Amino acid sequence: MSTNGTGGPPWLAFNSDGSIHLSGVPERIIRHPGLKKRGITLADALKPGVIFRSVTESVVVKVLDLNREELQIYERLIPDLAVPENHIVPCEIDRLDHPLLIMPTLRNMFINVHTNHTPHSTLLHMFHDLVEGIEYLHRHNIAHMDICYDNAMIAMPQDVAIHPELTPGRVYLIDFDSARQFKLRPGVQPAITLPETQADAPDGLTYFDPYSWDVYCLGKLFEYITDFWCEDYNQVPWIIRRYIQWLIGEERGCHEVCRCRPTAKTARRVLAAICAIWSTLDTLHTVFSTISSLLTAP
Repeated sequence: MSTNGTGGPPWLAFNSDGSIHLSGVPERIIRHPGLKKRGITLADALKPGVIFRSVTESVVVKVLDLNREELQIYERLIPDLAVPENHIVPCEIDRLDHPLLIMPTLRNMFINVHTNHTPHSTLLHMFHDLVEGIEYLHRHNIAHMDICYDNAMIAMPQDVAIHPELTPGRVYLIDFDSARQFKLRPGVQPAITLPETQADAPDGLTYFDPYSWDVYCLGKLFEYITDFWCEDYNQVPWIIRRYIQWLIGEERGCHEVCRCRPTAKTARRVLAAICAIWSTLDTLHTVFSTISSLLTAP
């Protein structure tokens, strides 16, 4: 059996003994007229009661929580899917009953990061997609508030074969559960109370400039990616290490507008410059590494 309430998620499925069936698909979403009209049959739950996967594994369906701002944010961003800086996943909202978000199934961006093998240029391209996507949100006074590895996906060639609206190698942002819209733009918006997020705040802070929080979380995500990508962090080119630390910043616990790290706009411009001259920098890095190894050889 399953839940049959009238509110938002979680829509849980239950076993015959009354226990929660964590991967189950509840009757309410099976009967959803929007899914029936589209011919979408769900196989299991990726997040119990909230996110479900189709039997073909090509589509993901999310039950939107109307007590949060996710629906309104997607309604603002979906009309601008053709804008290159917009890095939300091409998706649709079905309103025939309770609003559902329907989107292609994508892989975590870590599928494209291989220890000691992924080229620097590929890593920088993924970083740039993420910074560009956050800058675009901030330009519209939207803060994601939960930037982490679980919420950064990438389109692989096999995904594009099924969903031609995707761009191969492009990084997309998902999960706007915690996202917020503000009247004030970056550089003016003061700190707010942090929601529950996957990233830990520095020094145990419970408040943060929301736009600066996104940039901080980007820095921590990039640090996590480079740790995964390179077993020896010292082998990461100095300019990438310096850039990551610049994003993380030196937190001073600002109650008003945060000046501890750059804005997403500045971060994107600097990263674009690094990408533009990367071939030269990569050559110099190789030369200096070779010289260093020769000088330290017995």
